[in-house]
Amino acid sequence: MTDQFDRASDIEQAQRSAAIAAARKPVPRATPAPSGNCPWCDDPAPVGSTFCGAECAKDWQDNYAPRQRAAQITGQQIRN
Repeated sequence: MTDQFDRASDIEQAQRSAAIAAARKPVPRATPAPSGNCPWCDDPAPVGSTFCGAECAKDWQDNYAPRQRAAQITGQQIRN
């Protein structure tokens, strides 16, 4: 009976270690491609830039970072 408990404990520890490792992996920031308009405020963005300015870029990242982190942990994809 003790062997079953030891095996169950080993499996639980392995699953816990895998979950912690997945949560600690850095989250890639999926920034939208430049389209000519800021994806945050829809104002015109400079040529070659995704956002119209640093404030919009920071606001967008602050808004999407938690969603990206949650998606990484659960193994899902998010839409921008």
